[in-house]
Amino acid sequence: MPTTISLAYTSSINTSKPSPTLTTAQCWAGLQHKIRSAQSFVPAIISTDVIEERTDAKKGVPVVVREVVFKEGNKRVREECWEWEPCWRGGMVDFHQPNGSTITNTISSGPNGPDDLYMTYAFEWQHPELDGSDTSAVEEQRKKHMETAKMAVEKSIEAIRRMVVEGEIKV
Repeated sequence: MPTTISLAYTSSINTSKPSPTLTTAQCWAGLQHKIRSAQSFVPAIISTDVIEERTDAKKGVPVVVREVVFKEGNKRVREECWEWEPCWRGGMVDFHQPNGSTITNTISSGPNGPDDLYMTYAFEWQHPELDGSDTSAVEEQRKKHMETAKMAVEKSIEAIRRMVVEGEIKV
C-alpha cells in the first residue's frame, strides 16, 4: 500500500499584489489556461501535451487528458483534469494521476467582499516507494512537496496577473 502525503497551500490572490485586482472570472480563465499550458504557470513543468478533450457523460463536466513533463528527471505524467464550473466567487480543477495522486486547484472567496479571493492547491500524493514507518523519509518528502505547493500557487497567481496585464486573459 502506498504512503499517502496530503497537504495544501493557500495564498491570497489580491491582498499583497493589488495591481491589477483579479476577479474570479479572470482566475477561472487562468486555471483553464493552466490545464492546457502548465509550463506557463509552474516552473517545475517544462511542457504540456493535450491528448484528449471531452465532456464526462455522467457529471457533464469538461475533462482534459494531458501529459506534462517535469524538469526533475524529465518525468512524464499523464493527468485527467476535471473542470468544475465556477460557482459564486470560486471554481475548482481536479488533476488525477494514474498512480492515484490527486491535485485540486481551488479559487475561493473570503469574508471581505468580491476582491477577497484565495487560491488553494491541495495535494494527495501517493508514494509506493516510501515506507510509511520511515518518518524521516516521509517528512523529507512532505517538506519537498510543501515547497513545491507554495511555489506552484504563487507562480500561478503571478502568471494569471501577467496574462491579464498582457491581454491574454480578457474577461
